[in-house]
Amino acid sequence: MEDNNNLAEKAALLPREGDGKTHAMRPVSTALALGSAVLYGGAAVSMNFVNKLTLQVFGLANTLLFFQMSAVVLTVMGLKALSVVSFTALNWQRAWSLAPVTLLYVSNVAFALMGLQNLNIPMYNTLKRLTPVIVLVTRAVQTKKAPPRDITASVCLVVAGCVVAGIGDFSFDLKGYIFALLSCMLQAIYLILVEQSGAEKGVSTTELLYYNALLSLPALVAVVLLSGEAVQIPPALARAVTQMGGIALVALFLVFSLFGMLLNWSMFLCTMSNSALTTTIVGVLKGAVATVLGFFLLGGVEFHTLNVMGIFINTLGGTWYTVIKYQQRQRRLAREDLSSPPS
Repeated sequence: MEDNNNLAEKAALLPREGDGKTHAMRPVSTALALGSAVLYGGAAVSMNFVNKLTLQVFGLANTLLFFQMSAVVLTVMGLKALSVVSFTALNWQRAWSLAPVTLLYVSNVAFALMGLQNLNIPMYNTLKRLTPVIVLVTRAVQTKKAPPRDITASVCLVVAGCVVAGIGDFSFDLKGYIFALLSCMLQAIYLILVEQSGAEKGVSTTELLYYNALLSLPALVAVVLLSGEAVQIPPALARAVTQMGGIALVALFLVFSLFGMLLNWSMFLCTMSNSALTTTIVGVLKGAVATVLGFFLLGGVEFHTLNVMGIFINTLGGTWYTVIKYQQRQRRLAREDLSSPPS
């Protein structure tokens, strides 16, 4: 299951369903296929660590999110000016229709960053895998229909892993757990709302990225001011410069702000150069590698048998869920191919 803790993990400067574009697969070299898979895997593994390091150094999550959204707006506008990407001019009617989902999404990202700030990376990834569980339960209640047994079993493993890992978490941080769970809930509501309302239909990926970032800026300014983060920015910057140095800090901020675009571009390149299956497998391996590395990097984890066992069970359940969803998607595409008339 892909972790969605960054703006650009939901939207990137790439074509997607709804762009009205088709992309024919063409032969690619082995080097490009392998390189794109390695690039995607490396970017996916690195993202949590980049976010965690930035939060450890600077510490003001909402301010960082404001920087991130500002960088996204400036980047998209720059790429549009260079004719690298294209989309229609700012449409306030469309912006208004996207406002509810944008608010949900940005709130999800903000709580995710605050959760990551207070949790170690393995425990954070473990809790974030609860998002599909919330979506699944909500859909079951709405449709009054139980999900397939294999999906239910994989979700039960995810939940059981969270419970076991939480019991063995010696570094338990209540705020971190609350923030991460709120992020899961907001992300689930966002996904359900988009699916049921069709709010994003007819909106290209680049437009969605731009609107999400642009519409979030006023709200983030208000949050930074009302939370008191604004007055904490000068001392936080002073501490960060002392800790890292000015040039290194600027580089870290740039990487933090733009890393999500690299992640999604590499994911797109991996899918186009290989297959959806390869991208799915790399995504699963990324979750496992990030979890293992998280035990040792950026503060690491205080080992406890229950905690390690719970994280393993949770990762196993998440991997199983991803495989099942991929198989379902392939079966659905096969049925659509059979039912579509020959051209």
